[in-house]
Amino acid sequence: MPSTFLGLNTGLSGLNYFQSALNTTSHNISNADTKGYSRQQIVATASDPIRYKRTYGMMGTGVKGVSIDRQREVFYDNKYWQASSKCSQYEAQHDSLSNLQMYMDEIGSESGYTKWISQISNALQDIADRPEDYTTRISYALVTDGFTDVVNELSTSFQNEQKSLNDQIELVVSDINTLSKQIYELTKQIINVELKGGSANDLRDMRDLCIDRLSEYCTVEVNERSIMYGNGVESVPANATTMSVYLNGELLVDEMGYKELMVTPRREKINQNDVDGLVDIYWKCADGTAGEEFYTARYNGKLTGLLNVRDGNNGEVFSGTVTSVSENPPSAKVELERPIHVDKLNIPEQGTITLNGRDYLYDGWTAEYDADGKLNNFEFLNMTMINENDVEVAAKFPLNMAGRTAKIGESNMVKGIPYYQARLNEFVRTLSKYMNDITTSGVDENGEPGLDMFTALQATGGDYVLKGTMQGTGSITSAASSYYKLTGLNWELNSSWKTDPSKVVVSYDRDVEQGNVAAKPIIDRIMYGMTDQTMFQQGSLSQYLQAMTTNLAVDIKKMEVFTANQDDIKYTIDTQRKSISGVDENEEASDLVKFENLYNLASKVISVLNEVYDKLINETGI
Repeated sequence: MPSTFLGLNTGLSGLNYFQSALNTTSHNISNADTKGYSRQQIVATASDPIRYKRTYGMMGTGVKGVSIDRQREVFYDNKYWQASSKCSQYEAQHDSLSNLQMYMDEIGSESGYTKWISQISNALQDIADRPEDYTTRISYALVTDGFTDVVNELSTSFQNEQKSLNDQIELVVSDINTLSKQIYELTKQIINVELKGGSANDLRDMRDLCIDRLSEYCTVEVNERSIMYGNGVESVPANATTMSVYLNGELLVDEMGYKELMVTPRREKINQNDVDGLVDIYWKCADGTAGEEFYTARYNGKLTGLLNVRDGNNGEVFSGTVTSVSENPPSAKVELERPIHVDKLNIPEQGTITLNGRDYLYDGWTAEYDADGKLNNFEFLNMTMINENDVEVAAKFPLNMAGRTAKIGESNMVKGIPYYQARLNEFVRTLSKYMNDITTSGVDENGEPGLDMFTALQATGGDYVLKGTMQGTGSITSAASSYYKLTGLNWELNSSWKTDPSKVVVSYDRDVEQGNVAAKPIIDRIMYGMTDQTMFQQGSLSQYLQAMTTNLAVDIKKMEVFTANQDDIKYTIDTQRKSISGVDENEEASDLVKFENLYNLASKVISVLNEVYDKLINETGI
């Protein structure tokens, strides 16, 4: 038999439920503009009825709130994280390549390369018109030296951008570590609340917001599963779940703990013009040392985009096969898969080479060259390795090293800073070799043999003497005065040309001996070289530089299109996600009015029943 006050209790259940509904609606309205907030909704069910042994069966006892649930769709979260990673990668590459384009400054700039080449051509024409006039030689030397300074500045700007990208990579790694810690701590709090029967909706929103941010940096995968009580077939799910977060395919966070990344500066360079202090990324071990390398090549995210531009070489890596090794002194001979011209050689004088999957350090190399100047059969000298105690020791090679793979650096198909630095190096070496062969075939005003027109300053002082090197067949060393020594960073006009106009080569020996001051055959050859279509594979030197800027512009446009497409996809998915989890002010306002009316009706029920009970108890008597 039901309680006399059943009706009052039934009305009270409605009052409590609609009070909770009003509070939930108020919470939604308050967080309508909170980033990452998911709309919450109270779930209700009819409370347990009272059974009667009568024909009408059961009597209802009111309503009870079961839970307050987040309105969230995991499917859209996963799609959003995928789109976010791709969009951030393309955006990072677009922004970084745009900075390189700004440095190239080819079109519409007063210091554009086309204008400099035009000024050099004009100065050459002035010498051709008045070869005996010192002022024309001085003007030519100044303009040409200015052009080398522009190339030096461009290469230096590329290095500065590489350093900037390296700094950004370190900041991204720090952010990832912070987010992994936050996700782990939030997961612990969520489990603790939910195991006690509570609702951790707001904590879950905070965790999902952290994962949103994490997805901008790397590819993120999430696996959420129930916590089980018991063992084996007798286990049952608890009222709580745990989450595992994977970063680029590797476990980052679970209920047991979280991992961190760390950056380690490279001991040696990989590319000839790399800036010092570039870092590689590793998983951090429990003892604070570097563990396995963190791979990004097959994944998306801002971190991948930054690394692509910082290390992108368009797949042009030094690779070959080990032919033999020696441990006294430690050295290794490598035969290249494809011989490379010295103009395109981009390996550092001292660096790191990977033999059969293990890194070794070298402090010099020798290489054989053929009549075309192509290098092969390298020998890397004085090799060392890093032992298990992180100490550099003499290299020890395993047995049967012959036939194993050898490479320097990793293949990266993006045209990044190493690629454009290599193109600048190729430009200065090819142009220098072409012009030096012309000037060294003549004599200066005093009848002395002509000097190299273009060279570089040695560390010990004085210019490199490049003439006569790499002719026929033979071998060179990394320390030799070969065209390998010329880079976009150190390229310059011969210092003697800059200080003494009489050193500018205009004529051949026979012209000077005959006193023919109007003869200018060397200048004529140089003028022809300025437009020689055979100097580079791309054509003349102007066309070579235009090809560089065109390639860069095409890559930037491609990244711009990719970024826009992925941003549209990301926006569309986020809109779909917000259609479920977002707070609609109009809908909440409607719910507010609805629950207010229902609350008033529940109050009216109690008020009416109060009058009934008052009449029954106080005014009804025997």
